[in-house]
Formats: sequence, C-alpha cells, structure tokens
Amino acid sequence: MYEQFYQLESDPFRLSPNTKPSYRHDSYNYAKTYMLYSLRQGEGVVLVTGRPGTGKTALLRDVIKSIDSESVVTADLVSTQLQAEDLIRMIAFSFGIDKLEGDESDLLKELEQLLTGIRNFGRRTLLIIDEAQNLEPKSLKKIELLMALRWKTEPLLQIFLIGREDLHETILAHNLPLLKEQIHAVISLKPLDENHTQEYIKHRLTQAGWEDNKPIFDSEVFPQLFNYSHGIPRLINLICSQLLLHGMTENHRQIGLSDVNEVLMQMRNDQILPSPLRHT
Repeated sequence: MYEQFYQLESDPFRLSPNTKPSYRHDSYNYAKTYMLYSLRQGEGVVLVTGRPGTGKTALLRDVIKSIDSESVVTADLVSTQLQAEDLIRMIAFSFGIDKLEGDESDLLKELEQLLTGIRNFGRRTLLIIDEAQNLEPKSLKKIELLMALRWKTEPLLQIFLIGREDLHETILAHNLPLLKEQIHAVISLKPLDENHTQEYIKHRLTQAGWEDNKPIFDSEVFPQLFNYSHGIPRLINLICSQLLLHGMTENHRQIGLSDVNEVLMQMRNDQILPSPLRHT
C-alpha cells in the first residue's frame, strides 16, 4: 500500500525473509565467516544462537547460497517437523535415501555408506537443523549417533544447529558427552546497536528503491526506533512498516518524531512491543 505513496519498488519492511541481500553487520559477518570456515576445516558441530528476530533464518539462507554445491552436499531440516523416532529417517531421506523401511540401525549403516561414498569423492556433507532448541533429548541422542560416524579422523557428517539463546544450555543440561565434545564453536547473532539500526533501516529502504529521501526520516526518529526495537531486525521491520502506513494515512512525506511516538504508543497499547531500553 504505502509503496506507491512513497514511490518505492517493493515493501522494504516485509516481515518474511526475502531474496534481496541481507544487512551484514559485524555479528552477522562473523557468524557467516566462521560457519564457512568450520565447514572447510571439517569441524564437527557449530551452534548458531540468537534471540528471535535477530536474523538467523536470513543468515542460514545466505550461508546455504554461499556453499559450493559441487563440493558440499547439504541437508536442511527444521526441528519442529521432527520427532525423535523419525529423525534418522528424515536425515537419510534428505541425503537421497528413499528406502526408509527397516530398523534404524540398518538405516544408519546405509546412511554411513552413502556419506562415506560422498566423502571418498572429495565432497563434504553438511546437516543443518533450524529451530534446534526444540529438539527433544532423545533427538539429541540421535545426533550423537551421527557424530560417531567417522571418515578417517574426521566426523563423517558436519552439523550446524541453529536456535535460540538457550540452545547451548539445553545441550549442556543433558547427558550427551559425545555431542558436547564435538561442539567446536557457539556463535551468537547479536541485536544491532543504535548506529547499525539506522544503517539497517536505510539499507532496507535502499533495497526497495529509495530515492531522493522519499520518505524523509528526521534524524531524531532513529534513537526512538532503536529504543523500542532493541535493535532486533524483526521488530525494526514491524515498527517501520506501521510507521510508513501511518505516514501514508496522514499524507506525510516526511517522518518526524511525533509520527514515531504516535505509532509507538499505539503499538505499546496493543502489547506488541517490549518495554523500551531506556525511558523517554
């Protein structure tokens, strides 16, 4: 709706991930670099954690896009779709095994043969599990079985577990010695600081065809946007989407502090925003 009013090519603050380049702040760049580095080094398990809305899914898609499919065979799963008794079967299916009948031990042997064959041809195998904080203890035990599979001295399968901040604590809380031993890094995707929040907003607008500062954002707007979004990209998108909708409704080509405060007050009354970082 407001795209036409502000002469934008697309919605800059849509909540669902899009195919346009992500805003690559320091925390994002470090996480992506280390994930790709660990893959090249043949390390076992890497945890990537972060608060909801900090961009883990966008990071994951970016990493997958950056992986050379000719050298790495990747399986990408979401843990909310997985029951413990189906985990090995779903992983085997994702790597191309379509005969899933029989005992789990037999399927595990078939998976080991497949992964060994891939490795013998000079390719690596990577399993990515998103929303991994939802994995049951029984599912984590299954991952231990996978980590026991070896190619020479290396893990036969590398694993990225993507989840919320408490993912590492969840794993540490259970008796999983092999899995704990194979965790080589815990990478935390941090919220944006105040300066990066402003850069993020301008990045999203630019990706949507922002020209001639239409709409114009007054400079005092950005501290308030950071204060109420906590620097979390999903909340920034939510607030800015409501803000541009408000601007269109009020026929405002320039977004000022009064516009932001009105939108924030309404969103706070609707209980869809956290408390501000500092009182204003």
